[in-house]
Amino acid sequence: MKNIAFVMETKQYYHEFQPLCQFTDRGRFGYEALLRSLTGINPNDLFQLAMEQNFLFELDTWSMSHALSSFFLSSAAEEEGLLFVNLFPSTITADAFPKFVKDLRKRFACAIHRVVIEINETISEESVWYNPVFLQRIKELRKEGFHIALDDVGEGTATLRKIVEVSPDFIKIDCFFAKQLSQSKKKQQVVRLLVDYCRQTESILILEGIERQEDFECAAQLGVTIGQGFYLGRPHRLD
Repeated sequence: MKNIAFVMETKQYYHEFQPLCQFTDRGRFGYEALLRSLTGINPNDLFQLAMEQNFLFELDTWSMSHALSSFFLSSAAEEEGLLFVNLFPSTITADAFPKFVKDLRKRFACAIHRVVIEINETISEESVWYNPVFLQRIKELRKEGFHIALDDVGEGTATLRKIVEVSPDFIKIDCFFAKQLSQSKKKQQVVRLLVDYCRQTESILILEGIERQEDFECAAQLGVTIGQGFYLGRPHRLD
């Protein structure tokens, strides 16, 4: 078993960035930061190991800090797009989180308004969503200038209740719905419902996992305006 603390100490990690694009002209809307390990450990396994070794907060906050540093010091930062970074609910409710945010605010004061925090979901953290501290911290993050996104809607623990309670700035539909979307009336109906919801609120809908032109075109016809997936751009390191 890999020791996560050792992986971090020896800097066996880096970030790749996957573009999010507008449907109208496929122009860049932003990038999602994706943590990678030189050890070859799958990202999901890396965070699972961090949970098991009681090192999730350290890995999660380090990843966010490193992602911001990598992105805003790269040429991609000049595009004025948004940066999407992932955090677990337990990281947000941790006692040390406010200090972490304060430190980020000092380092990236001029760029915080371009950062979108994607809330990661795992079954093991389901109870954290109902912790009053969680919703309070979300409010505080917004006051600091951060945007909030719910990730993998339709696949993880994100329910309609969470969408209503969190009122995210962005709703990211799980890649399951993008796969063969053009051939599935049921998937199209779900996407259409979320498009209608977002039109009546201040949320922006993002469809993840777009890999084929026909699914891209179908999503556009349904009213989706922002997408992410191999068809629009693969994850890569920034210059």
